Amino acid sequence: MKNLLSGMRLQKDNPTFLIAQYNALSSQIPILYILLVINALAVAITHIHTAPIWLALYIPVALSVVCVFRIAWWQIHGKEQVTAEYAYNVMRRTIVLAAVLTFAFGGWAVALYQYGNAYQQGQIAYFLVVAGISCVFCLMHLPLAAILTTAITFSFMVVTFMFSGKSVFVATATSVIFLSFPFVRVINSYFQNFAGLVRLTEELGDKQAEAERLNLINSRNALQDQLTGLPNRRSFFRELQDMLLQYPDRPPIIGLVDLDGFKPVNDVFGHAAGDLVLKQTAERFLTIMGGKGTVARLGGDEFGIIFPRDMAEVVVAEIGQAFCSALREPYEIPGGSIRISGSCGIVVPEGQGHTAEQLYEKADFALYQVKSRRNGSVEFFSHHLEEILRQRHLIELELQGDDFARELSLEYQPIIDLGDGRVVGFEALARWNSARLGRISPDAFIPAAERTAMIGKMTRILFAEALTALAQMPAPLRLSFNLSARDICDHETSMTLLAMIHGAGIDPRRIEFEITETALLSDFNTAYEVIGLLRATGITIALDDFGTGFSSLSHIHRLEFDKIKIDKSFVMQFDRDVRCMNITRSVANLCRNLGIVSVAEGVESEAIADALLASGVRLAQGYHFSRPLRLENAIAFARESEIATQQPLAASA
Repeated sequence: MKNLLSGMRLQKDNPTFLIAQYNALSSQIPILYILLVINALAVAITHIHTAPIWLALYIPVALSVVCVFRIAWWQIHGKEQVTAEYAYNVMRRTIVLAAVLTFAFGGWAVALYQYGNAYQQGQIAYFLVVAGISCVFCLMHLPLAAILTTAITFSFMVVTFMFSGKSVFVATATSVIFLSFPFVRVINSYFQNFAGLVRLTEELGDKQAEAERLNLINSRNALQDQLTGLPNRRSFFRELQDMLLQYPDRPPIIGLVDLDGFKPVNDVFGHAAGDLVLKQTAERFLTIMGGKGTVARLGGDEFGIIFPRDMAEVVVAEIGQAFCSALREPYEIPGGSIRISGSCGIVVPEGQGHTAEQLYEKADFALYQVKSRRNGSVEFFSHHLEEILRQRHLIELELQGDDFARELSLEYQPIIDLGDGRVVGFEALARWNSARLGRISPDAFIPAAERTAMIGKMTRILFAEALTALAQMPAPLRLSFNLSARDICDHETSMTLLAMIHGAGIDPRRIEFEITETALLSDFNTAYEVIGLLRATGITIALDDFGTGFSSLSHIHRLEFDKIKIDKSFVMQFDRDVRCMNITRSVANLCRNLGIVSVAEGVESEAIADALLASGVRLAQGYHFSRPLRLENAIAFARESEIATQQPLAASA
């Protein structure tokens, strides 16, 4: 009963439910009016000769006209989008009008009762019952109207026929009284189900809206860098692809900016400081672009720029320089300020047929070129770089060929003891003589092997040849072999190398692995573990190209290198550049103080060799002593060197 009473009240405070009621009624009320008109006209036709014409015809026709107008109104307005307030007012009028029309139809039917015979009176009873049942089923969405109209029609029927004095009519009226209660329950039950369905629909709608909101957030997050708020890598490439599809004959100018010296910021000041640097960088770049083009963070400390299509190349160059200048400005972080720099690679595409990946690769290659010179400036992708990049692609393609392994070989450069001139070992240098491309420089094919993940295979092939060569060399001689960043940061590769040494029966103490400090930066912890494992077997570890990378005394201290190789860029100018001389001497002193052997690369004259010895450098290699040799020539060179060093001793004896 409580639910019924609450359902009879229009829920003005529930707009969604009001509109749902209105929409449901708009499709049911016309049916109710049609049933009333059909049944009323049927009663009128059977009474037209027995009752007064005004009662038998004029009244039902007038009521039917009202019903027809109401049918037309609902057909026109029932399908419109309405507000909750409008629906509330319409349903209030509907309740009143339903009661009035039901009372009019019921009063008219009762008035006809006295003019007919038993059959016509039975039709009156049928009309009232059908009208009541029609009101029940067609007005269920509006309980108050349903109960009022049903109560009115059933009341007219019960009062009229209960006191008719005819047992059949009395029994019918009694049945209607008892049927009233189930009908009320039906109205209540249906309405509660309807209310529940509306609530469920509303909840599903809310959940769908929430899901759409979350999808929108996820979509935005999927295209936005969460740290800087800039478009991310996916967004950058999507926009680039869309522009290429929309304007294939006018590909956009793109640039890549990379921060130089950003990793030490994270290492020294922490990732929070690094995040501040990236945020400030994003703000500086956006200010420079002035709302034009697109600035995106592609990942790490790399930013991508899509310049406006109508921007002149000279303006693009100026903006690129502005990026680099902005990066050199101090960054404020907790505890002080820091300085970094940056480099920019730009591609101005020509013609058609470009892809987003190709443009990115060209800009990245231009960036790589400028970073290799360490001048923190802007580099445009040129025809010269196009040729270099084409050659790089050819090399990478050749690396996948079946003949690659057979075309690899080693040459051996002697390492000389400056004190007595004796050969103490050789550095194994990779060579590749391609059947299609000819002799390829290690500076070209080794980076290509690292990019294509072929470096591991190359290392195993060359190291197997190196072990075979070492087995043929006189026992005192040692062999130095270079490991890449991937090799030194991979436990599986290190275990493979140790297994190869064991299988060849070579004393590990005759083997020296050279690594660069740049390789350590990719994954220092793994490199630390691998180096410790190798040193534990007796293998010597040398730090190669010292002074050209991110030289760190902490790396030397933690990893306990056995040797440090002084890069040839300092050694070759030792006698011409005071700074190179001082750097070389400083490294030699450092090695002597730490008990580490120093090795000078790129010795090209006897004067430099003598000066290095005087500076404390113990070992050296370079063209002054010998170019890299084939194995048989290297062994012969070592024997001749041994004989040469023994002759002065024999003469003095």
